[in-house]
Amino acid sequence: MYNGKLKRGIVFFGVSEFLLILFYVFSGLRYELRGLVLFIVSFVILLGFFLYVLLDAIFNINKLRVTVLKPYHKWYFYVGIFAAVLIMNEVILEPILPDIKNFKGYKIPSVSMEPTLLVGDRLVTDRKIYRDEKPKRGDVIIFEYSKNPLKYSINLKYSIKRIIGLEGEKLEIVNSKVYINDRLIDDPWGYFENSGQKTYIKELENFGPEIVPRGTLFVLGDNRDNSLDSRLLGFVELTKIKGKALYIYWAKDKSRIGMRIK
Repeated sequence: MYNGKLKRGIVFFGVSEFLLILFYVFSGLRYELRGLVLFIVSFVILLGFFLYVLLDAIFNINKLRVTVLKPYHKWYFYVGIFAAVLIMNEVILEPILPDIKNFKGYKIPSVSMEPTLLVGDRLVTDRKIYRDEKPKRGDVIIFEYSKNPLKYSINLKYSIKRIIGLEGEKLEIVNSKVYINDRLIDDPWGYFENSGQKTYIKELENFGPEIVPRGTLFVLGDNRDNSLDSRLLGFVELTKIKGKALYIYWAKDKSRIGMRIK
């Protein structure tokens, strides 16, 4: 527009808004790997278009020996353009389009969730899912420990485990078998690397009985003999949950890419 190409500027603005809408729409498809791919492609196209607009502006201004000021070359015109873009994106589009910030990637650092998740797996998490629904038994969650009572010399800022006990439930572990409200539950997630041999920490075989306090969850790693979880570190506060794991988007074993986390 500063180059005197008002119509060209309006077209570029329209195309950019269209691409931005596609970018937001595709962001809402990231619950699946193919949706993530579309999201990345739309981002690359959007970025490429803005680069094209920038180079086009530079190329055209270099062709002009003298910039002829148009009637719209006023400070309030540019303020109006800025306000229009702000209103369009922040007030109109953002409230009705998917939030691009509600997904985040994490890398698995330990063996505590094997064989479901392997060291080096990279996964996508939904950060806002529990604003609309309650956590369920079997969900794999990313969370933050509020404290480290055992003072292990490892980073426990963020951890990934599976929800086993819900608030208000009576939970007990006897010889590695999980009982909820005095009933043995179906536990297809538990993996015991030692195949019946003595675990490396005796406390992992038995726990409770205890009532899961209100506002908390009881979590376990799938690799039950090699996991620092609620058996040793206590219950997880609901406010400390950072998201629910959805699927693997990258792994050393390429056959695992796209695998949903169950």
